[in-house]
Amino acid sequence: MRKKKHLSLFMILAIVIAFIPTVEISGSAAQLRERLRQIEQQRDHARNQVRETENLLTGFRAEIEELLEVMRDYSQRMIDAHADLEEIELVLLDTELNRIYAEEELVQARIDRDRQEKLFRDRLRAMHERGTAGYLDVLFQATSFSDFLVRLEHVRTISQFDQEVLVGMEKAEERVANHVDDLTRLNILFEYMHLQQQDAILALDDAIEANTIFLVSLQENEAQAALLAELEAATLQAINEEFEIVERQWREQENREEAERQAAALRARNAERPRVNLAHLDDPSRNFAWPVPTHREISSPFGSRTHPIRRTPEHHTGIDIPAPGGTRIVAAADGYVRLAAWHGGFGLTVIIDHGNGYSTLYAHNSRNRVSVGQRVNRGQHIADVGTTGVSTGNHLHFEIRRNGIPVNPMQYF
Repeated sequence: MRKKKHLSLFMILAIVIAFIPTVEISGSAAQLRERLRQIEQQRDHARNQVRETENLLTGFRAEIEELLEVMRDYSQRMIDAHADLEEIELVLLDTELNRIYAEEELVQARIDRDRQEKLFRDRLRAMHERGTAGYLDVLFQATSFSDFLVRLEHVRTISQFDQEVLVGMEKAEERVANHVDDLTRLNILFEYMHLQQQDAILALDDAIEANTIFLVSLQENEAQAALLAELEAATLQAINEEFEIVERQWREQENREEAERQAAALRARNAERPRVNLAHLDDPSRNFAWPVPTHREISSPFGSRTHPIRRTPEHHTGIDIPAPGGTRIVAAADGYVRLAAWHGGFGLTVIIDHGNGYSTLYAHNSRNRVSVGQRVNRGQHIADVGTTGVSTGNHLHFEIRRNGIPVNPMQYF
């Protein structure tokens, strides 16, 4: 059973308008998280709509293919029906001609029969008028006994021949009449077959016309379903893009709020503990410890460079020390942990406050092993090398900051 599901342009536009995404570019982490939840619901609904429309489109296309196969069968049947009709018409014409010829032959047979019957009747009449004397005259005119016998045989032969001719003419007439009857019945049969074939062709015409109308309707529905599928796919893509944007904003905002919470906690702890005297760090001759003791190579120094991902000029605010993932990272000097969390493009990051305006930053870590407010000593294991955040491979991005401004770390080693 074929189905018909009509789709209007109004419904298509209504669905698309209902799912036009709106990107929120501000708000707290909680607000952004709620927005993510709403977008996720919209995305689930949009995915269901896409699946339903794809199933509908698949159904229309299957129906169209099935109907095309039926119409191909109808077309072949129409060709065969016209060929059969032409054959019937030829046989009907041949039968009609044979019947006409047979009727003419019957007329001639009846004429011959009537002629022979008249001749036979005339002889009978003559014989009757003459009586037996007529035959006797013929016989008595014989000149000898053998001539008598010959004449007698001739008389018998003539009489028998007349009877046989008459019987033969009657049988011939009967055969011709039977032949005419057979041809007449055959002609009636083929006329009936001719009418039946014409009716079959008309029925095929009606079926082809009805299926053509239905095919056009299915093709219109298929085109509308294809348009709806494209629009719904575009809507789903837009929702996915919005989800990615809001998710990134949410993570960044959550990291900012976490950093603010950690900073507030650090300030609270700093207010409760004595300040560490690290005045010796004002003297560059008092060195920092190298942050990756097992690897000394620098892949990107402090200063101007081309960004490895964006391929644009930039000022590199630290040094990059390549090392396998999981390699131990140590604190460059004594201090307190100011940040131990995800920090934007730096990925997992640790920032240590060393006092007197100095701080160090350790970025792209695979794992942080300290927490905010924790006291650390020079050379203590604080993190593991990784490639989190905006990174092209496993390495440590290390910075030394003085009064919040990055300086070249190499002058402190």
